Amino acid sequence: MRRKKIDLDAAAEKLELPGEALGALLVTAIGKSRVLVENHKGIEQYSEEYIRLSSQSGALSVYGSRLRIHILGKSRLALEGRIRSMEWEE
Repeated sequence: MRRKKIDLDAAAEKLELPGEALGALLVTAIGKSRVLVENHKGIEQYSEEYIRLSSQSGALSVYGSRLRIHILGKSRLALEGRIRSMEWEE
């Protein structure tokens, strides 16, 4: 059986729900030193300069220095360090 990729943002908008209710990533940046991520599907790559997280609709890459991961739960984590940039990938 072939799975169809769903545009979570469009589906959430149509249903008048926030995207995170359907599993979309919820990313909260706190200054330049901390990022909270919810609804991720796993850590794909990790170093002190680069972290890549998978999600239902793509991936989130975080670039910086002295990056550390603090696990808050199965699908929630906090990243700390000097955050330089973030990039969404489909």
